[in-house]
Amino acid sequence: MKIKLIFFLLFFIYGCGYTPIHSGVETNDLKIVILSEEGSAEVNNIIKNQIKVFSKENSENIFEINLKTSYDKIIISKDATGTATNYKINTKIDFKFNKQNKEYKIGFDENFNVKNISNTYEQAKYEKIIIENFTKSALDKLILKLISINDN
Repeated sequence: MKIKLIFFLLFFIYGCGYTPIHSGVETNDLKIVILSEEGSAEVNNIIKNQIKVFSKENSENIFEINLKTSYDKIIISKDATGTATNYKINTKIDFKFNKQNKEYKIGFDENFNVKNISNTYEQAKYEKIIIENFTKSALDKLILKLISINDN
C-alpha cells in the first residue's frame, strides 16, 4: 500500500507542470549593465553580484540600468532599560532603464519587523540574510520583466 501511495505521489508531482523560475533564462540572452548606483552600498553589492550570474557578456540584448537603493533600520520598541527590543527594517530598490524608446521604472519596497537578538554577531548575520533574500527576490522579478520586454 505504501509503495502505491509513493508511486502515486511521485507521478502526481511529476505531472503537475512544476518548472523552476529561471528555467528559460539560459535561452534568453540578456546583458545587464549598471550605469549608475545610488544608496546602500551593501544592497548595491548584492545586486551587482547577482547580476553577474544572470548576465551574458556577449549578448546583443543590452539593458542599461540605473539603480537606487535604500536601507533603514528603525527602533520600534524598547524595554524598560531603554534597550531596543524590536526593529523595523525598510529596504527599497528602484530600477530605471530605457528599452525601445520607452522608459521603465520598477520599484520594490519591503518592510520587516525583527526582534533584537542579544548576540550582535547573530543579529547582524540574520539581518544580512533578510537583505540578501529580498534583493534576490527583487532581482528575480526584474529579470522576468526584462525577459518579457525583450520578447515583445
